[in-house]
Amino acid sequence: MSAEFNNRLEKLEIDLAHATHTIDELNGVVVEQGKQIDRLTRKLLNMTDQVEELIENVLPGHQIEKPPHY
Repeated sequence: MSAEFNNRLEKLEIDLAHATHTIDELNGVVVEQGKQIDRLTRKLLNMTDQVEELIENVLPGHQIEKPPHY
């Protein structure tokens, strides 16, 4: 094999190693963001339930109804 071919092959291997490393880092970020989204979604649901309960306690005759488009 020629030196030029070996240099090109070595460059491709280096580029692939860097790309693989970047993909692994990005995957870690995506996984952490997914966990954070799950935590925030649970908190939002809990807070929504609390607000609805507070409204029911403050205004006992008031019923929370979804708009007709739901």
